[in-house]
Amino acid sequence: MLFQLGHGHSVVAHSNQETRLDGTTLTAARGRNGRKRAGAQQPVFGAFGYYFRDAPEAFPGKNSTKALDALGDAMAEPPDAARPDSRIPVIFTYLGQFIDHDISAGTDRDAGLSMIDGDDIAPAPRELVIRDRLNLRAGALRLDSLYGDSPDQEPFSRKLASLLRDPDARAKMWLGRLVNAGRGRVPLPEDGHGDLLRLGRLLEEPNQQFGKAEIRALPEPLRRGFVNEDGSIRAQRAMIGDPRNDENLILAQLHLAFLRFHNRVVDSANSAGGPFREGDDAVYSWARQLVRWHYQWLVLNAYLPKVCDQSVVADVLAQGAPLYSKFYRDQMAKVANSLPPGQMPLPLEFSAAAFRFGHSMVRASYDWNRYFGRPTNGEGLRDTRADLEHLFAYTGNGERPMPAAEGGSHAGLPSHWAPEWERLVDVHVVLRDRAARRIDTLLAPPLNDMPNAPADAGRLFRRLARRNLRRGYRLNVPSAQDCIAGIYARTGAAIEPLGADELTSGPTGEAVREGGFVTRTPLWFYVLKEAEICADGQHLGPLGSRLVAETLAGLVINDKTAYWNQIGSDAGRWHPRDAMASSDRIVDSMPALLRAARVLK
Repeated sequence: MLFQLGHGHSVVAHSNQETRLDGTTLTAARGRNGRKRAGAQQPVFGAFGYYFRDAPEAFPGKNSTKALDALGDAMAEPPDAARPDSRIPVIFTYLGQFIDHDISAGTDRDAGLSMIDGDDIAPAPRELVIRDRLNLRAGALRLDSLYGDSPDQEPFSRKLASLLRDPDARAKMWLGRLVNAGRGRVPLPEDGHGDLLRLGRLLEEPNQQFGKAEIRALPEPLRRGFVNEDGSIRAQRAMIGDPRNDENLILAQLHLAFLRFHNRVVDSANSAGGPFREGDDAVYSWARQLVRWHYQWLVLNAYLPKVCDQSVVADVLAQGAPLYSKFYRDQMAKVANSLPPGQMPLPLEFSAAAFRFGHSMVRASYDWNRYFGRPTNGEGLRDTRADLEHLFAYTGNGERPMPAAEGGSHAGLPSHWAPEWERLVDVHVVLRDRAARRIDTLLAPPLNDMPNAPADAGRLFRRLARRNLRRGYRLNVPSAQDCIAGIYARTGAAIEPLGADELTSGPTGEAVREGGFVTRTPLWFYVLKEAEICADGQHLGPLGSRLVAETLAGLVINDKTAYWNQIGSDAGRWHPRDAMASSDRIVDSMPALLRAARVLK
């Protein structure tokens, strides 16, 4: 389980120390590659690496930082711009964020190797990054972020993970209830369990052996996740496997949908052949495995074909993700003896660059429900939209969490703020504000003045494009052109690079040209520009598709516990139809999962 501190920071880091959820500290008792030496008692984290570790250094030069900032500023879309949207349903923007939180944490910390402040930063040596930049997640697509369990946990983490399970039905996950704010309620979910479990609700439960005294006795900075600045308990804090999933309301509700899906799988244990006579722990483990397999299947068969070039996805799957598989074998040969079972290494070309393409898909506002969107049959408050400020406020991480119209805060999510998922998962995307933004080089205006940035944050940290470009530079992510050459050398897959005219087209063209980025382009920017040029922003282009599909498919293909390596009816491989675990429908799409979770008709 991961503890998130403040805005965008997963841990507090000082020099070579990492403070974990339970307050223990990982110090310098590390051997080769910064991992735990034999006999050391410190926790073990996952590994980051590079697909192309031997590529030239990222854009060395005295004025590189200034040039990157100019490029980031050019990526700010004017507030009044009218642009076409994609045909990608909104849910895939936030499914990407959910996936990212499940497999990685640690690239965004502004400490040590990740420091990106200052007028003139420099790329860190890649060997140093590999040694000291630790993934605070296992790297695998196993829903550790949902269940709060990971290969290596300390006592306090294990205790919190156990609290995520329903005290009255231990095979199920514990859900929160919507708060009746007297302003209406959407039809689903009918049972009212439309919120995440909140700390205040947990503290109300008798016999939990987890109270305010224990919270206030926690060491700093861990305590700050549970206690407000005035010393009061942060009652709205979400008690979930990864608190980052309560960063915005769409992501929080997607997390809730997966929790509800787990509970539906548990309900099916009798009819679906589950170990219902073996007790709650056996049923819980059985359901968790099925939910993980559905999730992995959806990532490869629903998410990747939607955001990537489908021909690239098909090629990657047919060849068994050769780029990632070679990276995996090489990495494991170096660090296998110092990683706990189940850890999967992640390439920084993916984590710190290519997979950040989803930032371009974020809308400034959403058709959320009948109260904050289009009215339904005359029912609703007004024809308005839920903007990002709202979606950040109605979480436990908001500056004033769950604000009430009359002042103060609600204990949990007000009933009129539950989503109507049909507006966010519309597969035909008839209405433009029910689609994600196009994948391109212009970011929505709110991302140029981030709603979740600290109040005293400077321009750098409030402008997402600057942060992403500086982060990739500091972590020495190879240029896009070097990645294209590396892919060809390792897999034989030829990718035609964008030409100078294409790279310098549009509002960002001058910054690309003046910054000297035509022949060596920052990878994150290039992935967005390539989607814009090659696919009209409807999906990633050849390089972006290859890096994203190789990594996500590779994580599944190389995981012996994943659905890919289980026997089933899909040419010998497991398929969701082999489960029939949650309803009469096969859960083989995101709408099907939401219907199984009973949050979509």
